[in-house]
Amino acid sequence: MGFSELEKQRINKMVGEYCDRKIPEHLRNQIKLFYKIRGYDVKIIESRPHFIHKNEWTELPVARMKYDAESMSWQLFWGRASGRWEKYPNLRPTKNLQRLIDEIEKDPLHVFWG
Repeated sequence: MGFSELEKQRINKMVGEYCDRKIPEHLRNQIKLFYKIRGYDVKIIESRPHFIHKNEWTELPVARMKYDAESMSWQLFWGRASGRWEKYPNLRPTKNLQRLIDEIEKDPLHVFWG
């Protein structure tokens, strides 16, 4: 199960616009930011050319936003270096997806952008 088409359009608008705004136009050949929707998960991913093989791009997950259909709320996660996802401690589950995006942008704990 996953999001309806209408919900996907809303997510595409909100998260897609964030990814487009985050990377300045003049740097987009060096770094890309995109997202993937799978089931009730939305992952924001950073991509850069490999440091040795410049024609290959690497992907690094930045944030995970998980929707719980039962409570109709979103939970934010950050990625550890081990590849495991941890619940983000500064934000409780919320019905407002934009709050998660705003928290990722602010990054007060420096877990999304370093």
